[in-house]
Amino acid sequence: MIQYIKQTFLFVAVLLLAGSCNKDDYKFGDLTTPGTPVLTLTINGKDATHPNGDGSGTIQLSINSGHAYNYKVDFGDGQTPKTSTVNAYTYTYKHTGIKKFTITVYASGKAGITSTNTVEVEIYRAFTPNPELVSMLTNNGTKKWRVDKDVSGHLGVSSADVFTPAWWAAAPNEKDGLGIYDDIYTFNVNGNVFTHTTHNDLFGKKEYLKDFDPTLTGSGDYTLAGPKAADYTETFGYDGNATEEFITFPVKGHLGLYLGVHKYQVLERTDTHMTLRCVQDPGAWYVKLIAIQ
Repeated sequence: MIQYIKQTFLFVAVLLLAGSCNKDDYKFGDLTTPGTPVLTLTINGKDATHPNGDGSGTIQLSINSGHAYNYKVDFGDGQTPKTSTVNAYTYTYKHTGIKKFTITVYASGKAGITSTNTVEVEIYRAFTPNPELVSMLTNNGTKKWRVDKDVSGHLGVSSADVFTPAWWAAAPNEKDGLGIYDDIYTFNVNGNVFTHTTHNDLFGKKEYLKDFDPTLTGSGDYTLAGPKAADYTETFGYDGNATEEFITFPVKGHLGLYLGVHKYQVLERTDTHMTLRCVQDPGAWYVKLIAIQ
């Protein structure tokens, strides 16, 4: 009798196990590989004048991949990739200046089967200046500066690999009467407008003053006088990184001697004084400015 019960119990257990196996008969279905992602990339503000965008560093990316259920997007800048079921992204890079990135997209379907594609983007992101620099330069309105002619080293030059005027440092008023000490540099925070009051004379290197008077020949120190050295107005901007600050001009803007350079590194600054440096053959040039309002 006991043997019969054991056999019956074993038979029932086998039936239950067989029924259980039939209920759990899972299938993935057709494991179709997702289509290669078609990537549509738009750079904010890109046009014929701004081929790398408007300076925001922002892009729009859309993805089209048949049979895909989710997407992983690596924007190529070292940040953690974005993973989502959506196929459209707005992304802002954090670099400064113009930089090229490779964007990699992984489109995943059933059972994790993946297709991938890449696209390159070369995008511009404007430098966001320290508010203290903006306040110092513009007084958050309008502020005027001139060469600090009464101090030693208000003009100077050195090799490009040092940051002091080791080759030559001007003595106080050394360039008096040459058309540099009466220049007034006005910075207006509204629209970043720069006005250079020249009083119809400019001092600099003759080979670069051709930017103002293309008829000039020769080289060396020179004072350009007359209508071609008239006052002018243009915009100004900022550039830099975590440790460096620059004041920039797009066309003719400059500070101190005219050297054909339009980018000046800020070495020292207070509310009333600043020391600037630019690089031009044969080395690095310096100018010290003082606020006059």
